[in-house]
Amino acid sequence: MTTPLRTRPLGVQAAPVAEQTGAVGAVVASLPVSFAPAGSRPDVVALAGTAGWTDAATDAVSRGVRGVVVIDPVAEDPSALAAAAAEAGTAVVLDQAWAGNPVLEDSVGAARTAVAEALADAVLLDSVAWGRPGTDPEVLLTRHLAAVLACGVELAGLRVIQRNANGYTVIGSLPGGAPAALQGITSSSVPATATVSVLTFTGRADITLPDSSAGWPAEIRSVTSAGATAFPTIYESAHRHSWRRLRAAVDSGTPAADLERFAALTALLGQLHDSPH
Repeated sequence: MTTPLRTRPLGVQAAPVAEQTGAVGAVVASLPVSFAPAGSRPDVVALAGTAGWTDAATDAVSRGVRGVVVIDPVAEDPSALAAAAAEAGTAVVLDQAWAGNPVLEDSVGAARTAVAEALADAVLLDSVAWGRPGTDPEVLLTRHLAAVLACGVELAGLRVIQRNANGYTVIGSLPGGAPAALQGITSSSVPATATVSVLTFTGRADITLPDSSAGWPAEIRSVTSAGATAFPTIYESAHRHSWRRLRAAVDSGTPAADLERFAALTALLGQLHDSPH
């Protein structure tokens, strides 16, 4: 008797470059009820998000896989992939370094709520992303902006005022007109971490998103006129959370919104790159 899809592990096959990231084997092994190594006909394919990932994912969809996980995708237009995945009913999940943190998934969760309340009275958005030495600033900026957008922040008028091999400084504004400043720095003195802080007239909201290579928790703190609040922690890496989201999307038949959100990110990056700097 065939085991129903919802109760058997999905077979996973990782492209060599994806396997080298270290974000597949260990995570899949930690979810043995949901996933297992595949033979020649995988249910799920894991791809590295290097240049050309949208074409590689579209090809995987055309071969009939049930799900695709893309690890740390660089900026590319995902529209053709989104159309192919929708037609085939294939779930596509983007495993992003900071934007994939579980504290940011729920639009009414603690992190998003704290930021939304602060944005209503914001006087400044200040965000810093630290990358490992050698990280391409363009890659760091893509991860950084994805994290800021995942916090529920809208940005406008972005422009680069400084960029070199070690990072960048980008400025813009929030919908209410308050200034926004984003800084990227590559350094060995700080783990790969992103912070998003919204300052208000009476307090602030701060989110610290940790390195996704382990299950270090994000930190969320809100300060208002009523006092300070530290929110409960979630000990799960962005990588593991992405794979759990994929299993849920495959089982439910409800596609994840990752590609739609990534399209908004790439549009914002395109405007930024077209601006004078």
